[in-house]
Amino acid sequence: MFKKILIYTGYFILTGILAAYFVFSTGLSIEHSERQRCTEIKVTVLDSALNRFVSPEEIRELIRVEGITINESKLKHINQYALENVLNNRTAVKISQVSVNRNGVLRVDIQQRRPILRLETVNGGFYMDETAYLFPLMRSYTSYVPVVTGNIPLVIPPGYRGGPNQNREWANKIKELGLFLERENFWNSMVEQIYVDSTGAILFTPRVGKIEIVFGEPENIDFKFKKLYAFYTKVIPAMGWESYKRVDLRFGNQLVCKKRENKQIKT
Repeated sequence: MFKKILIYTGYFILTGILAAYFVFSTGLSIEHSERQRCTEIKVTVLDSALNRFVSPEEIRELIRVEGITINESKLKHINQYALENVLNNRTAVKISQVSVNRNGVLRVDIQQRRPILRLETVNGGFYMDETAYLFPLMRSYTSYVPVVTGNIPLVIPPGYRGGPNQNREWANKIKELGLFLERENFWNSMVEQIYVDSTGAILFTPRVGKIEIVFGEPENIDFKFKKLYAFYTKVIPAMGWESYKRVDLRFGNQLVCKKRENKQIKT
């Protein structure tokens, strides 16, 4: 009986010691976290090998403007969600993730927007990414993507960033054209410039040959490029590069080709 009492007493004392240690260590941890200051700001641009719109230095400067400084700002005063919103409003930032650790390191991971087209408008140049999101060109870096000029049916205010605020159907169509060119390296290398004429038709300026390519509306993209491939692989070898000045892809299964002596033929 006495032995059992000693055992229970030992358990009780041990439990009390462990509870006291837990309360004490928790109190120290809370006190430490309350006093912990930002010791380092570590910024990583996850896709810097693809684009260089955003630099770690720019992100650190934005964080400094928000009043966060190394060895001065307390971690408990850093609103991570609010800071992410500030960084996400940076022109070319798509997603930012902010976190802190016990050592006081503020970690910021940045994913940039990926442009697929460049639109030259009366209000300046804009990139369009794979979601049809628009953002202004950057002075610090140029992305070499197909350029769209001419009568672009979008009204984009200077410095605008965001999705198209009107004519979303056309914006999504031209986005799909950009995605196709990004996917197909052959055509991406062949198309030098995309022009929108006064009727809304798309015209291509190819890098090889002095031929005007009339693409029409940015729709039925795969089919039209198959017809254009047939023109390059069957018509040109038979007739020569200098035979035609224009090829029109708009008419069903036909290729409407215009010779340099102004005679039209259908292939």
